[in-house]
Amino acid sequence: MKKLILLFGFLLLAGCSTKFTYNNLDWLIHWYVDDYVDLSDKQETVFDKHFANWMDWHRNEELAKYVVHLKTLRTDIQKESLTAQSISDHLWKSRQHWERLRDHVSPELAGLAAQLTDEQVISLFDELSEENEEIAEKLAEAEGKSEEEATEARVEEIEEGISDFVGRLSKQQKAIISQYAPDFHSTRALWLSYRKDFQTAARALIDKRQSNPDFEADFVALLTHPDDFRSTDYQELRLQNTQLYGRMLEQLFYTLSDKQKNKLINKIDDMIEDFEYLMRND
Repeated sequence: MKKLILLFGFLLLAGCSTKFTYNNLDWLIHWYVDDYVDLSDKQETVFDKHFANWMDWHRNEELAKYVVHLKTLRTDIQKESLTAQSISDHLWKSRQHWERLRDHVSPELAGLAAQLTDEQVISLFDELSEENEEIAEKLAEAEGKSEEEATEARVEEIEEGISDFVGRLSKQQKAIISQYAPDFHSTRALWLSYRKDFQTAARALIDKRQSNPDFEADFVALLTHPDDFRSTDYQELRLQNTQLYGRMLEQLFYTLSDKQKNKLINKIDDMIEDFEYLMRND
């Protein structure tokens, strides 16, 4: 179920092909769910009703918040007032968008979880277990790389992510990224451990869904408090990486050319336009 929320949130917040994605989200969600569990006709009908309500709520209440946030970000860029702290604030606001979505859909997801059959539960967690094994294999491959190779891969990943928004990077900008990249902490192993712990807790709850009168409340609490399953080390490293990323972006921002800055602003304007269009058109 958490995977479903993650997909829902990702698709709603994606800046690429926003209007197409948003207006075809019902089809995309069904396509995704089918990879994990085959819903009965009755379950699918219930899910479709919930999903329609989620979309109405999101279109009527949440999109306006995205627009306000994006306009604030655009103003900070235009006034050249971006700092590591303000970047951190924008990242925090983005997380709040996601958390509101998660909290809103969790009660209905808990209700759906309560209606899963034993066969569906087995199918769901078998699929998740296979994914965990694949992730662990990739993690082992990554850990087999030298520190230099790992840093090169991180540099490439950061460069690709930033260039998507501002275009081709200058030598100075690449040098800044290369300077910061070695200081980022890998959290993949800790994330996988968190993922497994979360899934174990979810499975324990779902296995007792018929006998636990508080199942739905307990399941909502599980979905809405993921930090309970993140180790202290994991949370600290995530925070350190976020702070480091903010400092790097601040330094990069003041090296942007007018062309790069205009491209970034145009990207934001496109997202604002898409969200405003979606607010006007059901």
